[in-house]
Amino acid sequence: MRIGTVIIISAGAVAAVIAAFLAFYMPVERVVERQPEVVENEAGSPVVEPAGLEGYDQTTVVVNGVQLITDIADTQEKKSKGLSVRDSMDENEAMLFLFNTESRHSFWMKGMKFPIDIIWLDSNKQVVHVEHSLEPCGITCPNYTPEEESLYVLETVAGFANKYNVVDGTNVEFQIEN
Repeated sequence: MRIGTVIIISAGAVAAVIAAFLAFYMPVERVVERQPEVVENEAGSPVVEPAGLEGYDQTTVVVNGVQLITDIADTQEKKSKGLSVRDSMDENEAMLFLFNTESRHSFWMKGMKFPIDIIWLDSNKQVVHVEHSLEPCGITCPNYTPEEESLYVLETVAGFANKYNVVDGTNVEFQIEN
């Protein structure tokens, strides 16, 4: 009887370890990153179309004279996944989150693979809060919530805000097509 109990307990422990391994290491659904494409403009000159994420609209965001090719997170699913769908990001890339109402929108680093800056903007596209060089989190993930309300949130590579002097009050430019 004693050896049977040991076998059952051991089998249960092995099953738990396998389940934990699979839950942690199973591939997560990834959004495909498009490759840059060369097209011709009206004059017949070659123009490189930005890459970005498949299924995401894009816009150009300008922050202190720096242009960012920006994927737009405009659905609940895209907002929930955020940049966790990417393995990396270049300095001239970003993600812009669009909200319907101004609020103190919270963000976290769950599922992220690289550090980022998070920049909250009000309805006038003016910076109201910046979190710098946030690292991906492990099992527990803190929430980052600004004191001010925002309508937009811009995520950039870590260090972008410091490098380009993005502070509260900085004006950000972009157009969103409806």
